[in-house]
Amino acid sequence: MFSYVFMKILEGRPRSYDRRMDKASRGRVREIKESVAQEVPQDAMVLEIGCGTGELAAMLTRRGVLVDAFDASAAMVDFVRERIAEEGIDTRLTVRHMGVDGMDSLPSSHYDAVVSTLVFSELTADERVYALKHAARILKPGAHLVIADEVVPRKASARILQAAVRAPMLAATYLVSRASTRPIADLAGEIAEAGFRIDKEVRNHGDAFSLVKATLPER
Repeated sequence: MFSYVFMKILEGRPRSYDRRMDKASRGRVREIKESVAQEVPQDAMVLEIGCGTGELAAMLTRRGVLVDAFDASAAMVDFVRERIAEEGIDTRLTVRHMGVDGMDSLPSSHYDAVVSTLVFSELTADERVYALKHAARILKPGAHLVIADEVVPRKASARILQAAVRAPMLAATYLVSRASTRPIADLAGEIAEAGFRIDKEVRNHGDAFSLVKATLPER
């Protein structure tokens, strides 16, 4: 289970964000991003929803992927632009400052994959529906969607443990940022409801985390 308190506090410190989150999560956050990157075909054109510091986007560019990314945090976007210049990946990665409500401006049937990590649990149910609707619109037929995020465990005992662990964490997060996160009850189900075919769902970390890979069926 991930410390969203650290995530919210460190959003204002982009340069140390990845290192501190990696330490706080015992390397799990980076492992998640690496797992998502491995699901993306090489030489693909990809959109990343909520890119944060651009760590996943940079991983993808090293695999030969072209990435369009966006994030709702201006500080994060500024840092990604610095990262692009420092790593010389300006021809492979572009970033813009916007939230999921700006996805209606993206071109239809344009991307080979859409990816997102630890973002959908920060969205409302309506925002997730909107994001998935536009993900389906902007993907090419047969293209992939890969989302990794915190979910509600399927067993009652695991749900009780998750709630107990999260309660003080959520209180501290709200005090720090006036924001909250919500484990998703059925991430794979929401993705399927948006018209995708579920290829696989990998559950781990006490069944409280899910990586879903799905395909947009040929029309």
